[in-house]
Amino acid sequence: MLDSAGSARRRVLIVDEDAVLSGTIADALENEGFQTARSGDGRDAVRLVEDFRPHVLLLDIWVSGMNGIEILRSLRGRDCACRVIMFSGHGTIAMAVRAMQLGAFDYVEKPCPLDSVVETVRRACSARDPGDAPPRMASPPRGSHRRTNGRSALRRPQRTLRRSAVGHGLALQSGVKTGIMLEPMPPGSGIVFRNVVTGETLPASVDFVASTSFCTTLHNAGITVRTVEHLMSALHAYGISNVQVQVGDEVPIMDGSAASFCRLIEQCGVIEQDDGQEEFVVDRCFQVGTPDPSAKFILVEPYDGFKVSYRLQYPQPLGVQEYTYEHRSGAGFHLEIAPARTFAFVHEVEKMHDMDMIAGGRLNNVILLGDEKIVNNVQLRFANECVRHKVLDLIGDLYLLGRQLRGHVRANMTGHTENVALVKMLAEAA
Repeated sequence: MLDSAGSARRRVLIVDEDAVLSGTIADALENEGFQTARSGDGRDAVRLVEDFRPHVLLLDIWVSGMNGIEILRSLRGRDCACRVIMFSGHGTIAMAVRAMQLGAFDYVEKPCPLDSVVETVRRACSARDPGDAPPRMASPPRGSHRRTNGRSALRRPQRTLRRSAVGHGLALQSGVKTGIMLEPMPPGSGIVFRNVVTGETLPASVDFVASTSFCTTLHNAGITVRTVEHLMSALHAYGISNVQVQVGDEVPIMDGSAASFCRLIEQCGVIEQDDGQEEFVVDRCFQVGTPDPSAKFILVEPYDGFKVSYRLQYPQPLGVQEYTYEHRSGAGFHLEIAPARTFAFVHEVEKMHDMDMIAGGRLNNVILLGDEKIVNNVQLRFANECVRHKVLDLIGDLYLLGRQLRGHVRANMTGHTENVALVKMLAEAA
């Protein structure tokens, strides 16, 4: 029997990576007579459902191990009797709809008052038993990876992450709050994007580049992932061969750089796998455009290592900036390249706004340039931060080749379009 508060002997499991928030919610629920347990890991949460047998599961979408949609699928497949309340500040309408279709009792958007959370939990306890469970989720398909082409190349061990990790941020193009989960994958899986709502997968390959307008967008058979370049750059730098990237329709922009993704990778840890993978060794010059300081061009030529030289030329306050980055380690990339933020000119921003783009642009995630000055008055992280960011983008686009590159890339005033054209040229030669 329930007491007047509707909470006697009722157990609530709170699954959220934010330990402070989950602790605050637990305190509020326990003050109302509920018994609580907490977890910040998806797989641990599934185990706790069996052991703790909660009446209500308060579940964030973005948790490590398994995302909230996957947990919901798993529990419905087990005929779990607990009522699930999805609770997230980084979801979308599509995620909410999918959660309700899978049997969630309610969907609560963060932030919301504690008394509202308690009342929603109380309503869930008082509701009738849930209906029939939907079918169990099928195992996610594995990604593909490109076969080697017989070149004389160093065979490196494949790498994946030691464990999964979650990050949150704004989507630059749509402006919605979203998240990302990086998960380990077995050898030969490659880098695969997996839509958190539909479960559809999309290999991180130049074969699926759909657009290079202001960002690199991948698309195939109903799944689209935008703004992949910063994450791909970090994965390239740490030599991650196999990872599943759970995401919505867009990788979050974070602070406009790749530093947050580097921290996520370092938080997970990187492990070498038994299988190897050959580098793409550049044995001749490949080029897009004609090498000339006044024209856009990009080329790659033989070199015993991986090096990127970039030159940009804009009106003030940028002028001419040149930078050469010699890649030696993920730590070096994190120090020299990853913190460099994206930049845009005021006239470009106005054009993008007219196209209903960059709704997630903020004064703290872009260097905004006007007539001879930085409009949003941000403190530059490097005197030549903008050219370093161009190197960052280029390293990310290059990893759509699917392999580490051994060669020296030289670029002048290029962007994603030229970067991808070069990668396609290399892919055809592989």
